[in-house]
Amino acid sequence: MISPCPASVLFSKSRLLLAVALTVGVSSLVAMPAYCAAAPSTDTLDVPAQRVDERLPAPLLSVARAGDAMISVGLHGLIQRSTDAGRTWQQVDSPVSSDLVQVRFRDERNGWIVGHDALVLHTTDGGHSWQVQLDGRRLLTLLNAYYGPRSEKGDESAALVVREVAMAAGTSATPGVLAAPFLDVMFDEQGNGFAVGAFGLLLHSTDNGQNWEPWIERSDNERRMHLYGLAQQAGTFYISGEQGLLMRLDRQQQRFVKIETPYTGTYFGVRAYDHLLLAYGLRGNLFASRDDGQQWQAVETNLNSSLVSIVEQGNALIVVSQGGQLVSVDRQSLQVTPLADARMGEVYAASATNQAGSLVVTRFSGAKVIDIAQAN
Repeated sequence: MISPCPASVLFSKSRLLLAVALTVGVSSLVAMPAYCAAAPSTDTLDVPAQRVDERLPAPLLSVARAGDAMISVGLHGLIQRSTDAGRTWQQVDSPVSSDLVQVRFRDERNGWIVGHDALVLHTTDGGHSWQVQLDGRRLLTLLNAYYGPRSEKGDESAALVVREVAMAAGTSATPGVLAAPFLDVMFDEQGNGFAVGAFGLLLHSTDNGQNWEPWIERSDNERRMHLYGLAQQAGTFYISGEQGLLMRLDRQQQRFVKIETPYTGTYFGVRAYDHLLLAYGLRGNLFASRDDGQQWQAVETNLNSSLVSIVEQGNALIVVSQGGQLVSVDRQSLQVTPLADARMGEVYAASATNQAGSLVVTRFSGAKVIDIAQAN
């Protein structure tokens, strides 16, 4: 299993992205063990997160709203919960000490966390408690059981996955663990959802994550590009990835098909609204489509650093960059309004709170509340 990466390589949606990107010379599962070389002395899947001093800043990589509460996650299995819109945080027991890179809530009670060592955690009580739904051991067993029989029957796509998994598992620091990181997870109201990650990892669930089916070959991603972001609108899911990869779920084919876009750089995220699809990524690039990806319009953010989050604020969308800059984009006209620099340093993610006009950003030095009214 891969040891936690140093802070210097955990930035933007690459919360582990740089670490992954630097090893992408081989775009397959084989490259997974390369990003952090040192082996841990203990298995982080078996060790609960240690308690931290809540008076000190903690490295947080993602944040999400769960009703009136906020949940943030970070290095070494850290999970924190806030009931005052992100101003103070209390640590929540975590069953693992692997790095956690993304948290999502479907409603005020049901949420998911993903991270290193193929982790998927789930809560049904608003983030008070978390259970492991999937990890690197279970994923290794799942992939072999799913693709092995098909490979033996001559399925070349399955045989390719089997070979990649065998090589990755063979170089893992912990035997029997596939240490691939998941980077995003999302479920709809019917319990349909996906988990995506590095080197083309793609899993599907129809029961809120209790069971998973590999979908690695069910996407227009033969080169195993890293998959960074998920979005969902009216039952249709979207995936964003590196080198301009953007895909939409074709429900009839039960496959993710590529959407052509005018950009060949990495998309760290995608957002889907009624009659508006947004893809965002490196160097301030933001693209919008009103016809589900048939035609695209570049939105000039005038931001130079990578975009890490888009936060809804009424009819406006607050775009947040890795460098800590904010701009407001009108959802109808796509007009961009610069906001004052909040002077918050490097940012990994952002989320709305239950208080209009404010958002919470995560940084290596902890969470910070931003007053949008003051930033105008």
